[in-house]
Amino acid sequence: MTRVTTNTLRQFWRMGCAGVSLIELLIALTISSVAISGAIQIFSAYGLRFASQHFTMVSNQELRIGLDVLCSEIRLAGAGLLSGDSPFLKAESDEIEFFANLSGSATILTRLTETGQQELPVEEGAGWPKGKQLLICTAAHCAWNRLAADGRKQALALTTPTAEQLPIHTAVFLLNRVRYYLKRYEDGTQRLMREVDGGASTLLADVGEFQLHYLNKEGRVTTDLREVVRVRVTIWVRQERSILVRDIAIRI
Repeated sequence: MTRVTTNTLRQFWRMGCAGVSLIELLIALTISSVAISGAIQIFSAYGLRFASQHFTMVSNQELRIGLDVLCSEIRLAGAGLLSGDSPFLKAESDEIEFFANLSGSATILTRLTETGQQELPVEEGAGWPKGKQLLICTAAHCAWNRLAADGRKQALALTTPTAEQLPIHTAVFLLNRVRYYLKRYEDGTQRLMREVDGGASTLLADVGEFQLHYLNKEGRVTTDLREVVRVRVTIWVRQERSILVRDIAIRI
């Protein structure tokens, strides 16, 4: 039998406990740091790319939603008007103002109304606010007026007496005063503003270009607002690479 001496055991113990040197440890740490740094840079690049794509997607969506709101409300400018009436209060290259029935509120007269009356008997007038503009339309033509007081369920008080006799079932529309305009700032930025009944808010920020053209039935630009049947909207937001153009029909 082989006898295990104390020296032999010490040699085996030294071999089992042998570790790495300080230089080897530093090299391993350096390699690990480089790998971790590379991974962080890759994830950071992907994060920035994702954030950029998300920002572009949100900007595109905001632009299209804003343009849809603008187009739908301009389209309402011709609602209720008869041939020969101008749908616009102001029509400039970077500003447009008009009355529109944004809420869809309308009612009819429940009985004949004589000339000079200041109260209209209506089917439903509750909730119509004081000061709002009204459009009162017979089969022949329309007339403007304004609410002298908040509407009641079956009556609307006018600021101006009626100028003619109004037959039963005459239509009455509640109108909002709508204005779109380009607001310019000292730092060179521009915003497309939407104003309804005096209250303004930003529809689109950082607008690079906003132009309006008013077209007649032949598709030509006209300055006679009574001839306008379409409005061409051209808009570009700085984050967008392309210019969007929409034609809006306002009257059949």
